[in-house]
Amino acid sequence: MIATATYEGDDLRVSFVCQMEHADYGVKGSPSWWEPVPETAEIDELEILGVSVDAAALPKDLRLAIESLSNDLDWECEI
Repeated sequence: MIATATYEGDDLRVSFVCQMEHADYGVKGSPSWWEPVPETAEIDELEILGVSVDAAALPKDLRLAIESLSNDLDWECEI
């Protein structure tokens, strides 16, 4: 299952995707839910100053800094 999240700053708009995992409390009959797996987050779309940019073409340090923006976002998923 895939989740999406978007960061929107003044000059930067980044759409992220990540995998979801099924979670529960580990007790038979307990509720279960889907939650994002943060380490699988990756840039899906990137716009800088309104121009689409290929994230793979960016220097690694810059790409990693942009990917770190996904840490505090709310992820959405259609089940």
